[in-house]
Amino acid sequence: MLDFANAFSRVVATAEATSHVESVSLAEAGDKLLAEDQVSSINVPGFANSAMDGYAVRAADVIVDTPYSVSQRIAAGDQPNALAPGSVARIFTGAMLPEGADTIILQENARDDGQHVYFTEPIVAGQNVRPAGQDIARGGLLVSAGDRLNAASLALLASAGISQVCCFKALSIAFFSTGDELCEPGEPLVAGQIYNSNRYALRQLLLDLNVIPIDLGFCPDDPAATRAMLLKASSMADGVITTGGMSVGEEDHVLAQARELGEINFWKIAIKPGKPFACGKIGSAAFFGLPGNPVSSFVTFQLLVRPWLLKKMGATDYLHRCVNAVANFDKNNAGKRLDFLRGTLTSTEEGNLQVSLFDNQSSGVMSSLAVSNVLIPLAPHSKINNGALHKVIALTDQALLFAGERWPKTDEI
Repeated sequence: MLDFANAFSRVVATAEATSHVESVSLAEAGDKLLAEDQVSSINVPGFANSAMDGYAVRAADVIVDTPYSVSQRIAAGDQPNALAPGSVARIFTGAMLPEGADTIILQENARDDGQHVYFTEPIVAGQNVRPAGQDIARGGLLVSAGDRLNAASLALLASAGISQVCCFKALSIAFFSTGDELCEPGEPLVAGQIYNSNRYALRQLLLDLNVIPIDLGFCPDDPAATRAMLLKASSMADGVITTGGMSVGEEDHVLAQARELGEINFWKIAIKPGKPFACGKIGSAAFFGLPGNPVSSFVTFQLLVRPWLLKKMGATDYLHRCVNAVANFDKNNAGKRLDFLRGTLTSTEEGNLQVSLFDNQSSGVMSSLAVSNVLIPLAPHSKINNGALHKVIALTDQALLFAGERWPKTDEI
């Protein structure tokens, strides 16, 4: 069996970023991965403007309680005249400073008698002015290649006048489940059958990453049917994911057929859950054989397939994030495999991070994932002590995916 660090390294090493890119309108670019650095061709703002409602003045001319005439009124969007010597201009938030003005005095610090305006407080030159380029300087980097576009980065691009961006095209992944015991939800179960949960988990996991899922449904436990399904899947997608059939029993055919049709990089990892995991290639499509147990399938997807997909799609930051939390349990791993426990990360009243353990850690207990938001790695022949700090890997808490340390670290893989 391969240890996890080597397995992870070998998986991500095969994920060369796709060269397929497309030009996308800003309105359609949300959640896509940027293929090229975006640099601003303009200053934002493009002109010095007022940060407040008030009066535009030349600071050197202002004396407290001295009358000044108001030579013009400037609203946002107006093109003002140069400031007349010895005068001030009524100005509103966002409006362009007139030539000759360098300071804004708040309207609260002014007194207007109907003919003249008087300023009641000392001023500091440059106050309440947003200079040209304060937000973005011409030539400045807006968003880096490999970043996922979100609401803030889209707004930043729009503020620089960019309407089209070059993004990596979404990957397509064909997937199917194997096992004659599987039944679709909504159908009546007969003795010996279970409902297929992997199919629905995988589809959503792919959608969450902006991957195009190609759901091929179910494949019976038959060598010829398995071979035909693998050929079909590999011919129509960038990658193939299967669940089940990864052991070497008489009814397990996926691994053997994948070996005949392509190449297997490795099979079996020293982790729990998820030992019978395979990585390889069929034709030009990547191949990932996931275990059939629902927790094992989910965990191996998160730990190994997800980083591969993100890196393949051009993401520069494709690792999970981890944080340290205080364990409120004792747990011993007497085995030889790295154990990924399911748990829940919460915050105490004092604001400290705390992690608790789900009671049943069986690989068939899907309810452990439905209520858990972290994985807790526990090395072979080691223990987690109640009250001690321990590393946890974010699963569902979106904030934690981009906080804390990257996991695994370079020296761990």
